[in-house]
Amino acid sequence: MTVSRVGKSKPPKVEEMLGPLEAEVMKIIWARGTALVSEVEEILNRRRTVPLAYKTVLTICTRLGEKGILSHEKEGRAFRFYPAMTETEFVAAQAAKATAALVSRFGDVVLSTFVDQVAADPDQLAALRRLVDGAVLSATKGR
Repeated sequence: MTVSRVGKSKPPKVEEMLGPLEAEVMKIIWARGTALVSEVEEILNRRRTVPLAYKTVLTICTRLGEKGILSHEKEGRAFRFYPAMTETEFVAAQAAKATAALVSRFGDVVLSTFVDQVAADPDQLAALRRLVDGAVLSATKGR
């Protein structure tokens, strides 16, 4: 999957794709590269008047793991979590899921609508043309 931004749209926010606490946890772990639950808890609680419980943070990390966004390993009696993908890869995966769902549900109508949206911006239309040409070239090489 090619990950590149097309056009001048604003970058997607992780908060729009995850719950607010999940997004906070992911931003911390992406920034640090790896973290114990207690470290994430400490950072989160610096920003709060009402502190979160260790178990709450562990639950969030575990659920992010179940979603395939975090991985973990046992470190002594604790768990060290690390990203299973970069933030860019996460955004691309979410875009791919959303696109697949739209195409599955609406078929050619969504493709036509997408082209209509992109056609309003000559730079985006040119970028779409390059992406389609690249996909066609890749598909013909694979035959």
